[in-house]
Amino acid sequence: MRFFIDLRIQIPDYENVLNMKDKFNISDKELLTTRNAIFKYYGIPELEKNGYIKSPFKTSWFGQYDSNIRGYSYELCKLTNENQLHIITLNVFKGEKRIKIDLNIFELHEKINSISDLKECDGIHFHLPPNDSTRMQLRSDDYKGPPLFYMLFLPEYKIGKYTTQSSFEKQLNKLRDLVINDMANIDSFVKRWHELHKPNVTDKEGNIVKKIQ
Repeated sequence: MRFFIDLRIQIPDYENVLNMKDKFNISDKELLTTRNAIFKYYGIPELEKNGYIKSPFKTSWFGQYDSNIRGYSYELCKLTNENQLHIITLNVFKGEKRIKIDLNIFELHEKINSISDLKECDGIHFHLPPNDSTRMQLRSDDYKGPPLFYMLFLPEYKIGKYTTQSSFEKQLNKLRDLVINDMANIDSFVKRWHELHKPNVTDKEGNIVKKIQ
């Protein structure tokens, strides 16, 4: 199923971004804003349909500009019936053409009734060693085979090469469609994660109770 959505409706200054291409001068700032908008307006709604919500943790980011990384960060979470916590983090860095999307899954030692039970927790330990060893970068770590092969031939969250305004628009639409499709089918990446890893057992703050791997 293909998605036909007009980026001009959703992305601020979309026409300005495209017009700048006539001068062959798309600035890093415009590339950053455009990639951020693609995930914000197209990726997040698909994740929300799959039960993901804005992370409840006190330390999480959700679309604010982070001067430390010179870009935007998002964190979304989902609590399953098996008391497993799915965490999706996304980073868009200035000076790059990629969107970096990571998935990690944990089993909470303490049974909680709602993801809102985590709102007073820090959550930073979910991203620190040894928990980061089970983090899977989508469209990268989940691929099988030599890295060179998927770097050259398989899809990735990146604005590809462009030489004209029309080819730039084509690359934006290609990235948009990939984000929409993958976030709509995020369960396929969850399945792949379970093929590669087993969830560490942690408390509500992300401290290891039982390390599986």
